[in-house]
Amino acid sequence: MSKISGRVGGPVGGFSVHCTLEDDQIMGRIGGKVRGGDVRLELTEAEITGRLGGGIHGKDVHLQRREGSIEGRIGGSVDGRDIRLEGEYEIAGRLGGESLGFDCRLQWSNSELDGRIGGSTVGHDVSLTGEDPLLTALIACLTYYYYQITGRSSSSS
Repeated sequence: MSKISGRVGGPVGGFSVHCTLEDDQIMGRIGGKVRGGDVRLELTEAEITGRLGGGIHGKDVHLQRREGSIEGRIGGSVDGRDIRLEGEYEIAGRLGGESLGFDCRLQWSNSELDGRIGGSTVGHDVSLTGEDPLLTALIACLTYYYYQITGRSSSSS
């Protein structure tokens, strides 16, 4: 068992990440007890499925894993968003469409993932530790997306 932990966003307006990664699942919490959501993902070599958040602000996760990439959909056909991440040391990707999405530009070094999700003005810095670069980047993107869909302007998490 390993951990994916750290922060997406600053001390005010960001979310803490506390997840555990086992062979077949990622479980944990993004954000605090009140302003946050659970992460429950089942992993196989070919798929990542599960749930981000609860019944109200939650989204189902349906992703495919390929060599060096993760892609699929978070949420339903109407209210969901597509996601694609790729890379090993330089991880790039996008969650959402051209106008309603955000870019992901992250760097992996010595079990640390750093970089930026979203634009320079509206986005968040990423500072996470983990053992798998793509799965850690996925948790960073899910955290930022959850932050957006819950509409939190600040967080004490």
